[in-house]
Amino acid sequence: MKAEWIVREGRPDLLLFFNGWGMDRRLVDHLMSTGFAPGGHDLVMLFDYRELALPAGVAEGLAGYRSVDLVAWSLGVWAAMHAGLDGIGRAVALNGTPFPIDAERGIPPGIFRGTLDNWSDATRGRFERRMFAGFESDLRLDAVRSGRSSADQKEELRSIAAAASGTAALPDSPWRFTKAVIGGKDLIFPPENQRSAWQGTEVDEIADMPHFPFFHLAGWPEATA
Repeated sequence: MKAEWIVREGRPDLLLFFNGWGMDRRLVDHLMSTGFAPGGHDLVMLFDYRELALPAGVAEGLAGYRSVDLVAWSLGVWAAMHAGLDGIGRAVALNGTPFPIDAERGIPPGIFRGTLDNWSDATRGRFERRMFAGFESDLRLDAVRSGRSSADQKEELRSIAAAASGTAALPDSPWRFTKAVIGGKDLIFPPENQRSAWQGTEVDEIADMPHFPFFHLAGWPEATA
């Protein structure tokens, strides 16, 4: 995976944000510009999960922080669990589960495979309409859409599919998500599948929230509350 430091000011605490598949830092830059600040935390964004290992610069820097919290969105939830992290405090999953390809707890296998096999500029547009359902005409969308190419995104999704099929061989994370936020209008990870995946975990469900959750959250402190 890749990392981008968004805030690196020597603050005592660190927030790790695992972005969704195919995304880049444009989303986080927009959030920061609108006051979506990380409280008293430094902030690093992780993305592009063609490799699951945490980048060396981030891995080496974790020990210098008093606490490390985590927010993960969509397929970033699964990626976070297999990044080799330890010592995580508060960890919040936004519209994602530990089971990226699963008929009852994740994205149904046929839908995942169809997305991968048919991914192109044209299908990307249809996917984004589903991701932003209810906000298709929002003027903020141009600022938060990924600037990566469709070919680049498809390569990442292919890598995720290959790694997810061998998840049993990946090391188990020593920490667990402490809260899951479920969007009642999520058209990517079905809400009922998310509910099944997070049994036994604190859950907050927002009835009118689509797969893209950030127009419903006021800031990182709210996301990690």
